[in-house]
Amino acid sequence: MSAQATTALEHLEQHAKTTVKASALHGGTFTLPLHLFIQNVSKTDRSLVSSLSFLLVHEDSSSGPKNILFDLGLRRNLQEYITPIREHLHTRQPMSTSPDVQQSLIDGGVQPLDISHVILSHVHWDHTGTPADYPQAQFWVGSGALDVLKNGLGGGLGHQHFESKLFDGLNVREFASTPVLLSHDGRPEVEGERNSGWGKIGDLWMYDFIGDGSVYVVDAPGHLPGHVNLLARVGKKRWIYLVGDACHDQRLLTGEKAIAEWTDPEGVFCCIHTDRKEAEATLARIRDLQAAARENGFQLEVLFTPAS
Repeated sequence: MSAQATTALEHLEQHAKTTVKASALHGGTFTLPLHLFIQNVSKTDRSLVSSLSFLLVHEDSSSGPKNILFDLGLRRNLQEYITPIREHLHTRQPMSTSPDVQQSLIDGGVQPLDISHVILSHVHWDHTGTPADYPQAQFWVGSGALDVLKNGLGGGLGHQHFESKLFDGLNVREFASTPVLLSHDGRPEVEGERNSGWGKIGDLWMYDFIGDGSVYVVDAPGHLPGHVNLLARVGKKRWIYLVGDACHDQRLLTGEKAIAEWTDPEGVFCCIHTDRKEAEATLARIRDLQAAARENGFQLEVLFTPAS
């Protein structure tokens, strides 16, 4: 546990003016081959997992509640995915899209038109759902995500197919890139977009999404360009950390297991993350914050779609 993680938690708690209400939403289920995510497991091990979305309700006496969705799960109609993604879905069976996020909202008494903002952790198919269900929402993605949608990443991995028309007819914004920390004569300095809204809190780049310290977007590089997490305050010294695909298994978070790598039939070296070292560093920061929370009387619940 680092002093930076403790400093970050204390800073967040001191500067938070309010809390949000958080609910997990069912966004469908699909099957993962575990050996593609976790080292040293059998190639026959498969796990049926839920694709999770989260609803954050921010009460504001002056402007009314803001309803924020983080991730959208699976698409209700699988035939609406582009052909390469539909072909990839054969490797993720069995799969179910009912209830999807829209139905889960309605079942909980929230109408899709009441959603103010949708923040996507990243633009893989199992997190983007059916965006057209939220025509009045402001969509947000991490820096570089729109370029991934437009130009892809290259390579033939099934999970690296993207939809250039994902946000057609919708209002989408991309978070600015985080400033880059450089070292000059042994002293750190910040270069880049100084007015981007990002701030370094402890060892994490964070963006105060609402402006009152209740919800932070957290830069979480490694899995895919534009990958972000969400940190939300749900009570006094109580926070939830929505980590998207920064983690796929509790054993990766604890350090018991390592991120998988493999070689495809053409001899290409593969990993579920575009940058494994960055992904490991992101995991380490999450782990560090979790340890600091335990040591300092905080409740920090780290939430993700588990692969087992």
